[in-house]
Amino acid sequence: MKNRYYSILLAYFFLCYGEMVFAKERINIVINKSAKNWTVSYISAAPIRKIVFANTPNDAREKRWHPQDLDFEIVYEDQKEYVQRKDGRPFTHVQFELTPTYTHLPKAYAPFAPFSDGGALIHTGRFFACASKCSTRTEGWPINIYVDKSSHIIANGELYQHSASWTDYDDGQYVYVGQQVPLEGTSFIAMIDEGLPNKIKTALQETIPQLMRLFESHLGDHGSEIKPMLFASYSNSQGGDIQGGTLPRQIFIHWDMNNLETLLADEHFVLDTLWMFAHEVAHFYQGIDNIGLTKTDSWIHEGNAEWLAALAFQELYGESSVTFVDKKVHHAKTQCIEALQYHSLQNAAQHSNYRAYYDCGMIINRLLDDEIRRQSNSTSSIFTFWTEFREAAQNTDDAGAPVFWDTMKSYVSAETHENLKQLVTRELKNPRYHIENVELK
Repeated sequence: MKNRYYSILLAYFFLCYGEMVFAKERINIVINKSAKNWTVSYISAAPIRKIVFANTPNDAREKRWHPQDLDFEIVYEDQKEYVQRKDGRPFTHVQFELTPTYTHLPKAYAPFAPFSDGGALIHTGRFFACASKCSTRTEGWPINIYVDKSSHIIANGELYQHSASWTDYDDGQYVYVGQQVPLEGTSFIAMIDEGLPNKIKTALQETIPQLMRLFESHLGDHGSEIKPMLFASYSNSQGGDIQGGTLPRQIFIHWDMNNLETLLADEHFVLDTLWMFAHEVAHFYQGIDNIGLTKTDSWIHEGNAEWLAALAFQELYGESSVTFVDKKVHHAKTQCIEALQYHSLQNAAQHSNYRAYYDCGMIINRLLDDEIRRQSNSTSSIFTFWTEFREAAQNTDDAGAPVFWDTMKSYVSAETHENLKQLVTRELKNPRYHIENVELK
């Protein structure tokens, strides 16, 4: 009984006497990993009758979370999940034992991404919950994690021993809990599963630090007190799934499959994985948070990240990357031409063609980079341009695409400037001719 309620009592102590003091209507979330199991406890400062989860992609909690007290239940109703006592009485705390295995959730992050050493990434957003209902107010969710003596925690760009507490916002974050020692630099922290096949593990271990140093040398510090976190986890299981993505200051990928060695036989598999990391690491250093880019401006930063990934490959791998990068550029050009036959790039979102922002954006940034290097005899590049654009956008009331176009004027000819702008704003009768005309200038 003592172990069963240890995390609850500890959280109560902090609520009453320690660092964690929260409003009465907020729910304190306590995640506990012992040597035997994972649990989550929900604690309210005042009696409540219902706990509602902030996000419910399906009914997986009802099936995978097991109440320690059988007087409680999880109910899935009207595409929402909530916790209540079966007798309807009010309560102040409830605890569930969790199933710490990978499961695919529709249009959502997996709650657990296991590591080969028995550790795991856990997605904090999966645990966000409110008393009675979740409002639109952004007050954040109090997260408290306690682990056994053999484990540590990586969250918020830091390594914690034994316990960690903070307030999470928005979509939450992935947190590592386990025994593996991270790969850490002055500007990043990475956890690459030691159980991964050597071919992909070695590539990630070598390339991630190189990418961070490369982009920092060209674009400056990533500008955040929180170190970027990069995670690559692996479950040698029957799942057959790959999930990758990003959260603020995080890149992650999880392989849930027992045929990863077979996939590695494809020479492009490792390169495609490294490209994904290169693209996302580029975002860390673009500094896009305060430059006013809208959804229709996505071609600017997504296309720039694609082209920066290409430049990173060229700088890190030289001649050995030429064929791979050329294929990437050719594919992007082909897809961009196809997209622009039906709508302008700035209207791509209205046609649910978000991929066009990546493909056409990459081509625009490549054309811009080529022209900048020609005009400056290679003394400037897309890196020089981006640094000036970012600074201008952060120091003016105007922002986004107008500043992008205005910054470009001092780097390219008036004709090239107009042609690139037309690639974004006009519905082109012959997009292939238009792109190739810019390439020939």
